[in-house]
Amino acid sequence: MTEEKEVHTPESGSLSAEELDTSSVLEGAEPWGRAETQLVLGSFIAAAVALLIGLILVPTSVFH
Repeated sequence: MTEEKEVHTPESGSLSAEELDTSSVLEGAEPWGRAETQLVLGSFIAAAVALLIGLILVPTSVFH
């Protein structure tokens, strides 16, 4: 007896529950720490400050 593997090509256009197993995506993930939260918030604040400084420094005459 020979086992034949099923070949799934992109042209088949179907996804089944057997092919798409998403139950183990977050399995074993570490909890989100306080340091990561501070880094993300700090990044957003730095981006907002950089945007405001850029808007102030660019003369409006460039746009006219």
